[in-house]
Amino acid sequence: MSDAVVPTSIPADGSLKVLWVPAIATPAEPTITEATALTVVDLSCYLTADGWTPATDEQVSVDDRLCSRQSFERVGRFTDTLSITYVFQGQEPAAADNKAQTTLRHKELGFVIARWGMDYEPAIEVGDIVDVYVVECGVQVKQAPEANGRQKIMQKLFIRSGTQRDVAIVAS
Repeated sequence: MSDAVVPTSIPADGSLKVLWVPAIATPAEPTITEATALTVVDLSCYLTADGWTPATDEQVSVDDRLCSRQSFERVGRFTDTLSITYVFQGQEPAAADNKAQTTLRHKELGFVIARWGMDYEPAIEVGDIVDVYVVECGVQVKQAPEANGRQKIMQKLFIRSGTQRDVAIVAS
């Protein structure tokens, strides 16, 4: 029997908070005031179970040498992408529970904060570790209906500046 210690894992269900934040002065240092402003929209419960899809495509920089028969690789440029899928109220655009659709309008500029690995319910606090995406909203694309499904919108959020990974919420 091995003496290896099995690392702790965190359940994915209910362990992600996603916020739309209209303004952040310094994305590498989001403040508690910015992350909890009245204009912040909590997108977490609008997003479908598979509706949060951040990705990174890392390119290869080839490093061939005249003296070698082998090709070498180096880290090249990378592209962060973010697409979301969320529910909406088809005939009730002004409904109080339709904030995702009314907030994420085409070409709207803003920030998305994602807090990973902690229960969804607690409010954002100073010291919480988050990712910050600087985005411009793409077109809202209504999805084809599915049997026993819900009305959904899929939307690409265009990354406009460097994604800040694992930064702490700071005091204002």
